[in-house]
Amino acid sequence: MVSLKLPLLLVLLHAVFGSAYRWFNWQYEVTCESDAYITPEDEAATAAFLKAQYPRGSLIKVVGNGHGFGNLSTCVDTTLTNKPSYIVSLVNLKSLKIDKKNLTVTFGAGWDVHDLANELKANDLSFNNLGAERVQNFVGATSTGTHGSGSLVGNIGTQVTGLRVLDAQGNVRIVNETTNAEELKAFRISLGALGLITEMTIKVQPTYLLKKTTKVLNATTNYNQMYNEIAQLYKEHDRMTVWGPHFDWNDEAQQWAIEPQFFASWWEPTNYTGERNCTLNYCANGCGDCIKNYICYDEVTDAMSCPPQGVCTREFYAEIEHFFPIEYLAEAATNYTLFQQAQTPRMRAPYNNQMIFQYRTLKGDDSYLSPVNTYNLKPEQSGVFAVLEIDWMQTYNNWTTLWQNQDLAFEFLPHFGETYNVRSHWNKMSPANATFAREQYPKLPEFLAIQERQDPKCQFVNEFLVGQLGVDRCAKYL
Repeated sequence: MVSLKLPLLLVLLHAVFGSAYRWFNWQYEVTCESDAYITPEDEAATAAFLKAQYPRGSLIKVVGNGHGFGNLSTCVDTTLTNKPSYIVSLVNLKSLKIDKKNLTVTFGAGWDVHDLANELKANDLSFNNLGAERVQNFVGATSTGTHGSGSLVGNIGTQVTGLRVLDAQGNVRIVNETTNAEELKAFRISLGALGLITEMTIKVQPTYLLKKTTKVLNATTNYNQMYNEIAQLYKEHDRMTVWGPHFDWNDEAQQWAIEPQFFASWWEPTNYTGERNCTLNYCANGCGDCIKNYICYDEVTDAMSCPPQGVCTREFYAEIEHFFPIEYLAEAATNYTLFQQAQTPRMRAPYNNQMIFQYRTLKGDDSYLSPVNTYNLKPEQSGVFAVLEIDWMQTYNNWTTLWQNQDLAFEFLPHFGETYNVRSHWNKMSPANATFAREQYPKLPEFLAIQERQDPKCQFVNEFLVGQLGVDRCAKYL
């Protein structure tokens, strides 16, 4: 009992006497004020903290590295509630167990993607799929549906085979493919609403090498032609990202001008044993000398994503990321681009710089809140989704320009959602519409039933989750 009492005492002292803590997301435009920043030493201390806060109904928001564009991970600001409001970081939970026989890795919630990737590489293992960047906390990235590209691979959450999670009362629940496989479909992408995930187990594979081919493509304002050519490329390559077209802001003309070229990269398995060289050019996320024809070879992690030092964009930018059945790719991409161009007259705030369209694909799955869930697809659709991203980049961190572009970003889903069965990335300019969410996520009622069991007093939700998911019972708690 002594080993439990000391962590509990430290946590409670921090909670009672810790000074107010202001949290920011990665680009400092989303923020909230909490009563304290709590960093439990281990799962037992985390459980003790939750048990102590449950009678008070304290509001608790777990955060990773804040790598999001919306309010998903925002705490309930202390100015908006009479209840205690805490930010919790599980950064100290760094357990690690590598099972090479069964090709699984079990790790604590404190691991970041980049650090965990390095541990796998040191043990001759690889992830199957990652996003373009490795700056996120792994559990946070998984819980929000982070993904890479590939018609035959799913998002990060599809690699999860089990986890340990604490409910609002501090009780541990073990969820895995063996004992409660159906419930695991809710926890793979849980948005932080189902409790504090303290440990996760994922499937891995032996070191997996890829050949990356990058090809320069020519742009045209005949968008229908250009996007049909891109759609054809996706029929030829099952693992590909198209980074473009690119548009530059012409300050004199006050309009977006299309750049003459952009690029596509595709990946394929290789038995190449020479130098691994994809890290020489950080083009996994558009950074570096990218618009050129070249080939490189590397382990899947370094071939498809970049480490924190490869993230070149530090200025404010707004972003949407929308998922829809790949059968709509050419038509939807054309109409998204035309819609964006029609909004140019209203984009007169200063410091616009560049607008980048990006396209990927992703295999659909059965996770309840996955943006590529297959529950409402038409029978003739393949179950593969196109991913359309638009980034509005700035030359300077100007709030007026950021808010202008964010306001525009919110308009795409209402405009195209019904037409193309669109789902938004959860933390990227997703407008709140619980009615639409129930259409796009048919398993949402089952998810909310688990949420009520795990969090009866609504301590893990915030305004974003209430609005997005329609957690009506929680409105009174906030």
